[in-house]
Amino acid sequence: MKIAFFFLTVLALTFGLFAQAPEPSNIPKDKNMVSVPVTVSDREGRYIANLKKEDFTIYEDGVKQNVSFFTTVEEPLSIALLLDTSGSTSSSLEKIKDAAKDFVELLNPKDKALIATFDSQLKVLNPFTSSRSDLKDAIDKVQTASQDGTVLNYAIQQTVQKTFSNAEGRKVVIVLSDGKDFGSSVSQSELLGILEESDVLIYSIHYKTGSGTENLVISSDGKVKEAENKKPTKQPKPKKTKGYTVFIPGQADVITQDEINNREKQQSIDAVDFLKQLSDTTAGRFYLSDAPNLTNIFRQIAGELREQYWLGYRSKNSAAHDIEVKVGRPDVVVRSRVKVRSK
Repeated sequence: MKIAFFFLTVLALTFGLFAQAPEPSNIPKDKNMVSVPVTVSDREGRYIANLKKEDFTIYEDGVKQNVSFFTTVEEPLSIALLLDTSGSTSSSLEKIKDAAKDFVELLNPKDKALIATFDSQLKVLNPFTSSRSDLKDAIDKVQTASQDGTVLNYAIQQTVQKTFSNAEGRKVVIVLSDGKDFGSSVSQSELLGILEESDVLIYSIHYKTGSGTENLVISSDGKVKEAENKKPTKQPKPKKTKGYTVFIPGQADVITQDEINNREKQQSIDAVDFLKQLSDTTAGRFYLSDAPNLTNIFRQIAGELREQYWLGYRSKNSAAHDIEVKVGRPDVVVRSRVKVRSK
């Protein structure tokens, strides 16, 4: 039977470019060692455990490499739970808070987390702590904003560059948002550039908050689009009126309701696509969800973050190179991020 391979290609631009994530203490201290943290899941997002060294293959610029180091590690987590509290989330906020409390219960004693919110400004509600009661108290304080604004880009940039400055273990931002940014001083391209050089994983969850999002799906090629076979909305029949009807021609520059709906739909697609880019750039994961499913999603995230494979090989290439990690099992998804020692 032919084995299907699903892989992630990671471009290592130069030796020493990437910020170093915590490595296993038993990895060889070799300047030529390229270490590769890897997570493997099935197509439904469930983490695949108990893989062995023989299940993995690494290619550098298309050339198969000898995997000289392999281990499975479970390290403490430092997690920033970043909640969108702009006005558009008001109808779902209580369910989001309940799911966030369920997530807190999944943390191990050595894990640390903080709760932060963003609307027109970023608010960090507590420092990193392992206390579940303190985290739940912080979640209870989360409220929908009274002012307009959603500084998504700024909130993530500040969290990645400042909040994690002294954090230990694997660094993770879990951001729950509709993905729309209004008022950030940080552009999308600037944020993606910052994330490319960071060692923080972004797990983004897009929760549906109104018109334009109900029928969005992620296609098999990873693109955001409107679901097919959408049933047409029945339009109410116009009421009969007595007397005469006067028809007044519309002005050419008047925006129709259809145009407004199409704009909102495109904004939602762009917002979902950007959240997905945030996760893809950091080898995290993106979820398209509604509030009732958040607890299951949090459980998947906790399971995946808990354990990780580390591979290593010695490279003779000091120039730019492409790294491919493949797993010899059908229907698996591999996510990785190359860590290269500086010369």
